Amino acid sequence: MWVKTVPLALLGALVVACGGSQDKPDNSAWQTREGFRSLGVDENGEIDTSKSLGFHGFDWLGVRHDLILNPDKPQKPTCACLSVEVGNPSDDKFVWRGVKPDNMNPANVAVAVSAFGVDCPGGAPNPADRRPSIQAIDRAGKDVVIVIEELPPDRPIATGAIMRPPDQGGHIYVRPRTKVLPYGRTGTKELCRVR
Repeated sequence: MWVKTVPLALLGALVVACGGSQDKPDNSAWQTREGFRSLGVDENGEIDTSKSLGFHGFDWLGVRHDLILNPDKPQKPTCACLSVEVGNPSDDKFVWRGVKPDNMNPANVAVAVSAFGVDCPGGAPNPADRRPSIQAIDRAGKDVVIVIEELPPDRPIATGAIMRPPDQGGHIYVRPRTKVLPYGRTGTKELCRVR
C-alpha cells in the first residue's frame, strides 16, 4: 500500500508545482504605463470610432514591386538597355499595380525602370529574358544612385521606388550592380545621369 501512495503523492505534487499561476488576472505582474492606449482604442478600452486613424508621418520610402512605368506610353531609352522615369508618384507616366499608397510625402519622388521596348546591345537576345530590378537606392554626397541588378525568372522584380530627392545641386544616377550587366551604362562610364 505504501509503495502505491508515494508515487501518487509525488505525481500530485509535480502537477501542482508545474501548474500555471492561480492568481486572478487583475492581480498579475503586468502593468500598463499611465496614459498608454492601444491603437484604435479610447480611454475606456472600447474601439474608437470618433476619428479616422491615418498613417500620419509615414513616408512609404523604398524599393517597390507595385510601381511600374506606364505601358501605354512609349518607352524611350534613358541609359543603355533601360528606360528610366523620375517624377511625382501621381504622374501618369507611372502605374500602380494595385492601390496607390495614400498620405505620401509630397516632397518624395518616384522612379521606375523598364527594359521593354528598349534596344539592348550586349543584353539578352530575347527581350523577355531582360529582367532589370532595382536592388538599392544609395546616397553618395548630394547625389542619389539607383543600383540595377538582373534577376532570374523565378524572382519578383522591383521596377520602382519611392525616395527622397537628391540634395540641392545633386543628381540622380543609375548604375549596374556588376560590371558585366549592360543596364545603366553610357559609353565607358558606369553611371548614367537620369536627372
